[in-house]
Amino acid sequence: MRTSAVLLLLGLATAGCSGSGATPGDTGAGPGAGCDLVPAGRLVGLLGTDLVTTQRGSLRTLRERHTTTSCRTVVRGHPERSVTVTAEYHPEPYRLPRKACSEGWVYAGTPEKYTPACQETVDGHGRTTLVVRWQPYLMHVTVDRSDRDWAGDPERALSLSRLVAQRLGVSEAAGDG
Repeated sequence: MRTSAVLLLLGLATAGCSGSGATPGDTGAGPGAGCDLVPAGRLVGLLGTDLVTTQRGSLRTLRERHTTTSCRTVVRGHPERSVTVTAEYHPEPYRLPRKACSEGWVYAGTPEKYTPACQETVDGHGRTTLVVRWQPYLMHVTVDRSDRDWAGDPERALSLSRLVAQRLGVSEAAGDG
């Protein structure tokens, strides 16, 4: 009888642990693509389905304790293909890095909300890193590619940052624009 009760309790305890929003290729061992910062489907559409994700921090600790949160989703076996989203509490002005951007700075967005993105070649691969402020948060979104077909990546990165800002309740990010 005791064994049955223990098995029943174990079954109930683990029932809530199956990840909803898991993407194909997820083993359930770690966070799903996007780490609940952005919808998994947005990253699956950009990277594919065989993904490995690592997370540091959470939206809750970012809001409550101002600790940085980040999520890196990588194509399994291809570390040069990934998306990294980092959000931090940073109400002060931000100075862009002084380092050179090998392929140049571009801008994403609209006249109401535009932000810089550095496009560069790193080890023969393309990288776009967007920096955007959604008051009082600062976000960095990096899209790494195995090629340099990065057209549209600054806009994709801005869209992902807006989704994080919406999850944080930033009024400036409301809507779908």
